Amino acid sequence: MKNKKSVLTIGTFDGVHKGHMLLIKKTLETAKKNNLKSIVIALEKPVKNVSGLLSLSEEKTEMIKNSGTDEIVIIPTASDILSLSPDEFFQEILIDNFNVCHIVCGSDFAFGKNRAGNTKWLIKKAKNADVTVDVVKPLKMFNKIVSSSLIRAFLHKNDLRNANKLLGREYSFTGMPFREKGIGTKIGFPTINMKTDKEKILPKGVFISIISQAGKTYPSVTSIGNRPTLNRGEKIVPETHILNQCQGDGVDINVNSSVPLTLVLIKKIRDEKKFKNMEELKKQIAKDVSFAKKYFNI
Repeated sequence: MKNKKSVLTIGTFDGVHKGHMLLIKKTLETAKKNNLKSIVIALEKPVKNVSGLLSLSEEKTEMIKNSGTDEIVIIPTASDILSLSPDEFFQEILIDNFNVCHIVCGSDFAFGKNRAGNTKWLIKKAKNADVTVDVVKPLKMFNKIVSSSLIRAFLHKNDLRNANKLLGREYSFTGMPFREKGIGTKIGFPTINMKTDKEKILPKGVFISIISQAGKTYPSVTSIGNRPTLNRGEKIVPETHILNQCQGDGVDINVNSSVPLTLVLIKKIRDEKKFKNMEELKKQIAKDVSFAKKYFNI
């Protein structure tokens, strides 16, 4: 018995930003209205080289899952599917595998080997196969099309405010906790350090943040950078101080565990700066912490 007919959307969906959510929302609405199965097909990573990722595969999957779609399909970058011609992809994947009867896509949509199947090609091909196509107009903000590349550009400029506007939520990332020399503890501001995926974009600066592990969340301040005052080289490290609590005192975050941390960046406080000495650094951290406490009203 053939699978239930479906409506689907396809893309890279890096960051799952506001523009992506328009496509997903349209897919869900069409599926519900016509009693069809909703499917989101996403590439694991962009096919072309980009300056870092807005969302890792597992992050992307979770965000799309939260939209309420019936099925999520992640196509690995090494998959043979990506080498199929547009004709092969349309017939073997969309028709034979997913029994598609309606496709939702953006105006810049392209698929198949070398992205040879554009929207014009798709509309013609779909009509012959009795499949309908919705081409959704691009979402614009700041007089520019909302895109993953524009959000990447904002983050590389350490502009969290505008990146978050285009994402439609606060930028976040996951990582594993690790210990260092404990300098933060020595100056009265213990921190939790994170190892993150090298492909994930990390904006530099000091931020109001929320850190969580295993479902437990805490208001915090996070510094992301190469810690110039401490002369730690070029490695970018996120360091998070939990507000009003010392590590080990009412905080259930385990820095020695293999349970990942999630960090949500809410608002940028300031740029990273090299201070004359540790005392100057300590004074500035105290100001950052005070600013964040006022934001959280604690």
